[in-house]
Amino acid sequence: MALLAVGTPPSSAQDPVPPPPPKATPLPAPQTPPDPPPLLPPDDAAPDINKNSSTQASQKRLPSTATRRPDHTAPNLLYRRKNNFVFQGATDLRYRSAFGSETNGTYIAATRFTGDFIRANSDGGEQGGARLQLLYETDNRGTAVNRVRASEAYGYYRFRFPGVTANVRVGQFVLPFGLIAVYDTPLQPIQPLYEKSLGLRVDTGTMLEGEYGPYHYAGSITTGSGPNRRDINDGRIYAFRLERTVDTVIGRVQVGGSLLSGQGPVTDIGTELPASGTSGARDFVRITRFAGDGQYFLGPWTARGEIVFGANDEDPVWGYFAEGDYRVLPRLELVTYIKRWDFPVKPQQLSAIGFGANVTVGQGVVFRVLYEYERDVPLGSDPFVTRRFTVQTRLNF
Repeated sequence: MALLAVGTPPSSAQDPVPPPPPKATPLPAPQTPPDPPPLLPPDDAAPDINKNSSTQASQKRLPSTATRRPDHTAPNLLYRRKNNFVFQGATDLRYRSAFGSETNGTYIAATRFTGDFIRANSDGGEQGGARLQLLYETDNRGTAVNRVRASEAYGYYRFRFPGVTANVRVGQFVLPFGLIAVYDTPLQPIQPLYEKSLGLRVDTGTMLEGEYGPYHYAGSITTGSGPNRRDINDGRIYAFRLERTVDTVIGRVQVGGSLLSGQGPVTDIGTELPASGTSGARDFVRITRFAGDGQYFLGPWTARGEIVFGANDEDPVWGYFAEGDYRVLPRLELVTYIKRWDFPVKPQQLSAIGFGANVTVGQGVVFRVLYEYERDVPLGSDPFVTRRFTVQTRLNF
């Protein structure tokens, strides 16, 4: 009798040989569409929200102005936690040499801290939350930073229905009017028309905004006094905005139209708003404003502009703003702008042109150099010219 070695299986020609397993057919790799370009300058994009917060989210988000998501074509964020906290900051350090009535020197124009609380719903989307934004700033274009103020400070709740969303916002927020609704400007040397055309950027009240199909809408009722004011005026400001973003073969186009009416502050050549948007004006008048605005993005090119017209009582007002940017190198961008505003009491008028460059040094550090030529026509005196050279160091953290 033959003995079998322990652990060695017997072999037999009768044993069937199992067929080899069928070869698996590899599935095609999923096609991931490219991320859309941001609607704000790259240096103003928010940092990774996972870096300095306890939140866990699938994407980065842009800083909000009138809305939490200026790029309404981007995918919605999905949060993995029920309660999320996001903190951001920025410091605006400038050197200014002005040939005119302004003070020269190096100064901190403003430092901004923003804290967001986001409450996620059961599927990870935003259900509601709150924002508090504090600024350490100066009232005018001086060199002494001596005020701590709140800017955006509101709570919100998001409703979702088939084909439409609606966010209710209560507190202090950026008005849904013109470029300020989609372009975060208070810590930049180049400013659009809101300072002279409205005398407001942030106001106190309530707003309803959201998406309906391809359109984004926003409507608000506010005091017309600006933020941080208890001595409000007797009237109200009513504003409405409708916009749409379209991707074409020749770039991305965002267009919007706005209407604003109510009791607003009186503005003139000397009207200035600090970065928080706090208004010191206590004289008010019945104002009506219409605005058409747009932004265009194609490769290294960015263009934006707005046209605003209307009246203070029966006196007409109008103006325009246009800005063009061209990225010649990954870290170097050339900029230019032009603007004009005709006040209701003639011949008051402001006009300005400027050109410069933005240099991105590293993550969150941007240098801006800007030369401006501004001509002001005040009431009851001769026109005067201000030539202004500004060097800004912007730190985002």
